[in-house]
Amino acid sequence: MSKKLFVEIVSPEREIWAGEGDMVIAKTVEGEMGVQPGHVPVLSLLAHDAVVRVLGARETGEVRAAAHGGFVSVSGEGRVSILAETAELAEDIDVDRARTALKGAAESGDNVALGRARSRLRAAGEEVA
Repeated sequence: MSKKLFVEIVSPEREIWAGEGDMVIAKTVEGEMGVQPGHVPVLSLLAHDAVVRVLGARETGEVRAAAHGGFVSVSGEGRVSILAETAELAEDIDVDRARTALKGAAESGDNVALGRARSRLRAAGEEVA
């Protein structure tokens, strides 16, 4: 059996998801990063419009979440913690509500809300300009 990462996605309110995966891809303020078993320890800031993907997750093959602000922490023991200000699993995202939020944020010029709406839609598998 190949080595797996232990991944947890948490917000201040609750644990969003925890389990094993082969690779984590997350958008940080420095750009997108990929983490596989054996990755060096690192701490990085999540972008405010991040989508986190856990590839090779046992239950579904892939877990996607919209994550806003916070940190990605990689330990030397194969543990990846996504500590987000807010986070939402793709299957929990109300796409119509996110589209409405995207339109409202674009009209008001609220870049933070615009990024959050875009990340929610991308996590849910929607095309976003």
